[in-house]
Amino acid sequence: MSNEKKIIVRNLGFGGLMHIPPLRVHHKILKELANSFKLGKNTVETGYGSFRVRPRTIGAALGLNASGDLLPQKVNYKDLSEDNK
Repeated sequence: MSNEKKIIVRNLGFGGLMHIPPLRVHHKILKELANSFKLGKNTVETGYGSFRVRPRTIGAALGLNASGDLLPQKVNYKDLSEDNK
């Protein structure tokens, strides 16, 4: 993604999505999953029934930290170098 597109994505409030690693899943499967997801119930409804989806499950599937704590190791801002700040 170009830097211009990254800026637009961040300005829209979706910057966190750029941290999702690339998935080797066909886009039709992802589209079907998205269409089957019921936001109010947090469930995926399939022809075989429905099942509840929790943030921890999504995080495990995508290799993300979904615990709510984005920085599992606390960082002291004063100890960072100027480049890292």
